[in-house]
Amino acid sequence: MFLNLLNEEEKKHYLAIAMRIVNADGKFSFEERQMIDAMRLEMGLVNETELPVGSIEMLAEPFKSERSKLIVLLEGTLLAYVDGKFSGTEEKILRALALIFEVSEDTAQKIENWVQKFMELQKEVKEIIKI
Repeated sequence: MFLNLLNEEEKKHYLAIAMRIVNADGKFSFEERQMIDAMRLEMGLVNETELPVGSIEMLAEPFKSERSKLIVLLEGTLLAYVDGKFSGTEEKILRALALIFEVSEDTAQKIENWVQKFMELQKEVKEIIKI
């Protein structure tokens, strides 16, 4: 959705964070794989194989602007919800990012609420067009 607004370094670091999120519960679902592929395409990182490594704190370092931090939280939350199972481990990663980015609990909750509404709307439209 908004990953194209990140700079090149942020994109690679986001993808590393995203991979951490999808692997958090020990399962890499079909829906997560599809979303990672779409994110790679959006960011122009389709063939990127060398991703940054390190702690969540290290991976979060390049995100300096409030906008880029909120994009990471929004996109990460969408990714965590895509398979319909928001695991405790995924939640811990996102909460850690919110703390590192100094995002208020209120803003983090607004992002999560929006993602839940968005997922419901996606489900509804899939029923309408019979996917």
